[in-house]
Amino acid sequence: MTSLRRGRAATLLVIAALLVSTVGDEVAMVALALRGADRTGLTSVVSAQMLAGLVPGIALGGPIGRIVDRFRADAVLGVTLALECLIAAAAAAVADGAVLLIATMLLLGALGAVAQTCVMALVPQLFPASDVQLRVNSIMESVRNGGYIVGPLLVGLLTAHGGTGLALAVDAGTFAFALLAVPVISRWLVMAARDRARTAGVSDAAEAGTDEAVTDVPQTPGKTAGGLRVGLALLWAGAQRRTTLATIVVTVAATSVVNVLLPFFADEIPGGTAFYGVLLATWSVGLVLGPFTLRGRLGRLPTAVLAVGAAAIVGLSYLVTGAYPVVPLMLAAFLCGGMANAVQNVALRTYVMADCPQDVRGRVGAAYGATLQSSVAVGFALAGLAPADWARWGILAGGAVAFLAGSTGWLRTRAVVPSPAPAEDVSVPSGQASEAGTP
Repeated sequence: MTSLRRGRAATLLVIAALLVSTVGDEVAMVALALRGADRTGLTSVVSAQMLAGLVPGIALGGPIGRIVDRFRADAVLGVTLALECLIAAAAAAVADGAVLLIATMLLLGALGAVAQTCVMALVPQLFPASDVQLRVNSIMESVRNGGYIVGPLLVGLLTAHGGTGLALAVDAGTFAFALLAVPVISRWLVMAARDRARTAGVSDAAEAGTDEAVTDVPQTPGKTAGGLRVGLALLWAGAQRRTTLATIVVTVAATSVVNVLLPFFADEIPGGTAFYGVLLATWSVGLVLGPFTLRGRLGRLPTAVLAVGAAAIVGLSYLVTGAYPVVPLMLAAFLCGGMANAVQNVALRTYVMADCPQDVRGRVGAAYGATLQSSVAVGFALAGLAPADWARWGILAGGAVAFLAGSTGWLRTRAVVPSPAPAEDVSVPSGQASEAGTP
């Protein structure tokens, strides 16, 4: 019973830290963008702020991965949250000009990338079994997406009553609250390490003298060797990983094109921009609900198959939206697309990290983030080449590319990945992960 309670408590602590820090990330991004627009009146400044929040996860993937691998992930997370708290508080007081606003977004973007990598590395440490990781990642995905909904709403209320300064001050408080969970998580990690050490002692004795036990151990670089290059090499190692990741890269880039073009398509749909807002809200609801579908038989499918299959559904939802702009059909497509988007995130994150050696999790996690953010950036750039009056054709093309790429990837991964036997829930008690939500 001790290990079960520890697992439940660790899950709740990670969820609490993730929820408030996600709300904080959204509050910071929206509040700083509003302040940039208000204080400078320049779209170029707001655009630069958005890019500043995106670039660190790509450009600093190597150093971030090395830091998380070299030091304890919980300690790095604690320092990161403390720095985010200080920067948000300072921004509330002094960030007025364009340079300071862009610099603030750059710093928070870098720290956010560090925090995301830490969380990716912590989940396998707390929950070694891959089926449990899928459940925990499902909880975290729903909680995080809930934070993406709450954050902008909170900014609106705070800004209306106290301006962006109040919003940024509350943002600092969210990071301080998340910081309180770190020492408790550290204690659970120590206890989990002791359990693993005892288990390893038994298994080492059982496997002594077998060649397979030696040859199956992956050869990985040390904690300080390499950086993003090493993380990318490990991330893309193996034919199945290359197929899965290549499929996701193509679908993410294609759907990012669609995301840019959708506002231009709003005038062509019934209800105009008002209904466009409803569509975005429907997608957000799907993001929260999607991971719950992994609680049943769907969650027992191979994660690679889940990820690429969900990517195909995301593409199909956009394809249907562009081909048949009818209100009920579009609402259904966006709800299903949001749910598939969340399932894709959960399955891919679990697939990448489940069998990753502990001493390279930071670099692999950073490479994972850099790969996806690069795909998003490519999609945004490609969308800029499309004329505004071609928005519907761009949406159709992006949806079709994503659907075809996802379908092809699904067929290829399904052909090489055997369906696992039904998992027995011996390590997670009923209600621990399944009733709390999903990341």
